[in-house]
This record gives sequence, C-alpha cells and structure tokens, in this order.
Amino acid sequence: MISVELKGGFPEVEKFVSRLRLFLLAESLGGVESLVCYPPRMTHSALSRDERIKRGIRDNLVRLSVGIENKADLKEDLQNVLS
Repeated sequence: MISVELKGGFPEVEKFVSRLRLFLLAESLGGVESLVCYPPRMTHSALSRDERIKRGIRDNLVRLSVGIENKADLKEDLQNVLS
C-alpha cells in the first residue's frame, strides 16, 4: 500500500486516476491486481471533511495497492501519468 498526496485537490486526482492504465479504481484494496482508491469520496466519504482532515485524509490523497503485475510496467504507468 502506498499513499500519496497530489498537488491540487479533486480535479488533479480525477486526472491522475483517469490516466492510469494498469491501476484500476476500486474501493477494496485487497485484490491481487494493482488498484487505486480515492478515500475522501470512497472509503471515508461518510466522515465530515473536518474529521477526514483530522485523520490525515485530505482532498488530494490517493492510495495505491500494488499487485502482481510486472513492476517495470507499474512504474512506467505511474511515470506516464505524473509526467
């Protein structure tokens, strides 16, 4: 599991997630495939914004669950999105 905070808020998260090719958007991070989750709108959406921020769940937080795909392919996917 890797947590990252992107520069910007939800619009930047949307761009990031939409450009990924190998990481699939999913609320559960327990699969064998690589997954990406946006906690403020998925796993922690029931909490108020203030409560999320207290817990370190800011609007730019993304969680990646690295699966069994080739690590070079996953790295390339992330590099393509971030460049």
